Amino acid sequence: MTELNYLEKSIKIATQSDSIVLITGATGTGKTSLAKEIHEKSLRKSNPFIHINLATLHEGTFESELFGHERGAFTGADKRRAGRLQIAQGGTVFLDEVGELSQKMQAKLLEFLQSKTIFRIGANESTYVNARVIAATHKNLTEAVKNLEFRADLLQRLKVITLELKELKERMEDFSLILHKCLNDISSLFNVSVPKIDPQVIEKFHEYAWPGNIRELKNILEYAIQSSENDTITYQDLPLWFQKEINKKIIHESSNTLGTAEIILTNDFYATSKKFEKEYVMRALKKNKGMIGATARYLRINQSTLIRKIRILNIYPNQAHN
Repeated sequence: MTELNYLEKSIKIATQSDSIVLITGATGTGKTSLAKEIHEKSLRKSNPFIHINLATLHEGTFESELFGHERGAFTGADKRRAGRLQIAQGGTVFLDEVGELSQKMQAKLLEFLQSKTIFRIGANESTYVNARVIAATHKNLTEAVKNLEFRADLLQRLKVITLELKELKERMEDFSLILHKCLNDISSLFNVSVPKIDPQVIEKFHEYAWPGNIRELKNILEYAIQSSENDTITYQDLPLWFQKEINKKIIHESSNTLGTAEIILTNDFYATSKKFEKEYVMRALKKNKGMIGATARYLRINQSTLIRKIRILNIYPNQAHN
């Protein structure tokens, strides 16, 4: 069974059960989206989905935020307040960034997971909470346990169903599916038709390393959908910062594969304006009657580099002969 098939099977199990789920993966890989998907496909879908970013909770307010408090339990507690765990009654509580908890807070969370009961601060009786728990972290909790940063017993309690989300650069075989899902989601958000994508854009997407993962892809598509003036997203519709990153990559690759003279020429191309680049290549093509091999020799670059430049600069054969 491949890793992808195992992940799909595990997600299916998660949607059909009430077991605790631990989602791991780098920032931006879609942990929150997956947690919501599991909830929305489960029998608890008609009940609350409560997202708690544990990294934002101060240790002094942790118990009050999660478990709630009684009126008069401390200064400023002028009324009883239900904690977020109790608000999730019947639904799902998503404990995001669980790896950021202090040892003290880890112990409190473990106690809840074992008993499914809470004590509001100042309360004399416990309250049973029927909430399904999904946790997530970008940290390697196994390593954190070895480094005595995370409780081994808490990790064992959390990892009933473990879903590891790979970085986007490691999931390029699924990129088309991920891309179109993101397009559908964003188009629905803006209430517009799902646009087509120019093949050049797809090519550039495959060239990019995606350090921000799916979150970064969504940001680019959100901009492009609003930037596009027709039903197709073109390279020019993408954010300028993304275009610059792609150009940097091309320069870097060229410097690793071309000779000294070619490196200087390539760098000169990107140091000048795109308009000048286009005119320069078109003049060379015209001088050599559109022949790629002859033009490449004239420019002292290899044919693959020239072909790539023709594609990037949107040069068409009829332009080169005018």
